[in-house]
Amino acid sequence: MEVQKFEKFEVLVKEGDAGAGALYIILQGNVRVRKMMGGKENILATLSDGDLFGEVSLFDHGTRSADIVANSDGVLLKIDAKEFERLVDQQPEIATPFLAALAVKMSTRMRADN
Repeated sequence: MEVQKFEKFEVLVKEGDAGAGALYIILQGNVRVRKMMGGKENILATLSDGDLFGEVSLFDHGTRSADIVANSDGVLLKIDAKEFERLVDQQPEIATPFLAALAVKMSTRMRADN
């Protein structure tokens, strides 16, 4: 796990980039999830303290599906897939509730998209 500071207007994740299997939890700050369409910004969501992004990449290591842009200065916790796999193997009592909460978050997002 790695704590990363970010600055307002910084592009934290770029659509199409290799996901590298990492999940980010916003410890402090505010970001927007966007897609650029025809040169215009289409904001899909705004995320803040306690929210997360990159969860799909944690499992499929696929490319990023949207940009994440900082609306403010802030701090992220980055959890890469290898660290997460180690947590699952070595501390399942911590990983299991985290996975359950992640499943609920992903289900909520999928329902909202439908």
